[in-house]
Amino acid sequence: MIVGLSLLTAWPLFVPGYFSHHDDLQVMRIFEMRKCFSDFQIPCRWVPDMGYGNGYPLFNFYGVFPYYLGAIVSFVLGYVGAAKFLFFLPLILGGFGMYLLAKELFGKYPGLAAAVLYIFAPYRALDTYVRGALGESFALGIIPFVFYFAYKRNFWGLTLTLFVFLTSHNIMTLIFTLFVIVWTLYWLYKGKWKEAKKTFAALILGFGLAAFFILPAFFEKNLVQTEALTRAELDFRSQFVKVSQLFTDRSWNYSGSAPLSSDTISYQIGWPHWWLAILAIGTVFVVKNKKRFLAGVLFLAFALAVFMTHNKSAFVWEILKILSFVQFPWRFLSIAIFFASLLGAYFLTLFKGGLPKILSVLIVVLAAALNWRYFKPEHFYNEVTDQVKLSGQSFVDQQKGALLDYLPKTAVEPRELAVMPENFTLWSNHWELKVNLDTDSVIEVPVFDFPGWTVNYPKSLGTIGRIAVAVPKGEHAIIGRFKNTPIRTIANAISVISFLSLALIYAKSRKVFK
Repeated sequence: MIVGLSLLTAWPLFVPGYFSHHDDLQVMRIFEMRKCFSDFQIPCRWVPDMGYGNGYPLFNFYGVFPYYLGAIVSFVLGYVGAAKFLFFLPLILGGFGMYLLAKELFGKYPGLAAAVLYIFAPYRALDTYVRGALGESFALGIIPFVFYFAYKRNFWGLTLTLFVFLTSHNIMTLIFTLFVIVWTLYWLYKGKWKEAKKTFAALILGFGLAAFFILPAFFEKNLVQTEALTRAELDFRSQFVKVSQLFTDRSWNYSGSAPLSSDTISYQIGWPHWWLAILAIGTVFVVKNKKRFLAGVLFLAFALAVFMTHNKSAFVWEILKILSFVQFPWRFLSIAIFFASLLGAYFLTLFKGGLPKILSVLIVVLAAALNWRYFKPEHFYNEVTDQVKLSGQSFVDQQKGALLDYLPKTAVEPRELAVMPENFTLWSNHWELKVNLDTDSVIEVPVFDFPGWTVNYPKSLGTIGRIAVAVPKGEHAIIGRFKNTPIRTIANAISVISFLSLALIYAKSRKVFK
C-alpha cells in the first residue's frame, strides 16, 4: 500500500519527456558527473562545462551522492531518465522509511498513517515539482531511515543511511544533525546504554565515509564566493513566512519564493498534518499513555521547526551565523512535516479496539485527498530528450545556471560563454593546449583558477580569474591537472580508512578470519 500511495505522488515522472521546475540543472549535473567517471576523477570535485564554460568546483561543495547514483543509472536510462529516477526514488523511499519508523514506535496502523502523512506533505511536492530541489528531496527520503536505524541501534543500517544523508544535501545536514544526535542519545539512554559502542561506531563510520565530501565542503568554503549564497533574495531576513501561510493559506503557485507577495510558492505545513500535531499534544496531559513523554519531545521539535520559519526567531538566526547558509527559514518545514507525521501516528495510540484502524484509514483518505493535487509540475515538455537538453542553447543555458553559487574567490562573474581556443582539449580534471609561438607569451586558458590546479609552466591569474600561463617561444604542450589539496587528501584518506574498516568488520562478522 505504501508503494502504491507513493506512486500517486510520482505519476508525473512517468510522463514522456521532462517537466518544469526552478533548479533545472539536474540533467547537467548528472552529465558532468559522468565526465568525472570517464576521467577517473573520483571523488568528483571539478566540473568542466559549468561556470559558463570556465568550470568550477561544484561537487567539492554541492551534495554529491544523488549524482553518483544518477551517473550510474544514466548508463541505462540516459540523462533525462536518470534525473527523473532521482526525483522518483525519494518519493518512494520517504514513505517506506517513515512507515518502518512509526510502526516500530507506535504500531502498524499508526505507522501507515505517519507514512501517508509524510508521503503527501505539501513541502515534498514543493521540493520535487516546483523547486526541483533534488538533493533536498533525496535527504528527506533517507532521513526516516536514519532515525529508524538509530532507534534500532542497527550498525549497518545507521552507518550507510547516515553516509547517504550526509552526502545528499548540506543544508538538510545542517538543520537535521542536532535532532539526529538528540534522538540517538535519547534511545541509548532509554535502553540503558546497551549497544552504545556499536551505535557510536556507526555514527563515526557514517561520518568517516562521508568525510571525502564533508571536510572539504566545510574547510574550503572560504575558497569560493560564499557571500553569493546569502545575497539579496537569498538573505534569510527576506524569507520569513507568516502564520497564515503556515496554517491556513492553501494557495499553490509555481513562482519563486516571495513571502510578502501573493505570487509566491506555498509554505504550508499541510492539512491534516498540523491538525493532528495539535490534537496529539492537546491530549498528552489528558489521556494517560506510556508514549506521552516521547510525544512531548516530538511536539517540541515540531514547534521549534515552525518557530524557526517565522520572523520571531530572527534573533536565533542572528546569533547562529551559520544559519545564514540555510537561506530560507521555511526550509525548517522539512523538520515540521517529519515530526508532524510522527505525532499523527502517536495520536492513534490514544484509542483502543478497532478505532486506530478506522482513524488510520480516515487519515490516509484526508492526506491524499487534500494534498494529491499538489504533486504535479506546472508544465510537461514531451519533446525533451538527452540530445535536446544537452545541445544548443539549452546546453549553454545550463552552463551558466547557478553561476554564482560556487564561483572561485578569485573569479569575476563571466558575461559570456568561454571560447575554446584551437588545439585545446578539455577533460573534467585536466586539459591540454598545443601551441607554436613566435615569441614569449602569456596565454590564458578558459578555465577558472582554483586551489588544486597545477600547470607544467609558470601559472598566474588571468582576466576574470582564469588561468594564465607564461610560455616561451617555440612549440609546446601546456598541460593543466586538477589535484588534491591537503584537506582533500586527508578527507579522502579518512573515507578510505572508514570503508576498509567496514570491510574488515563485515569480514569478521562473516567469520572469514578465524
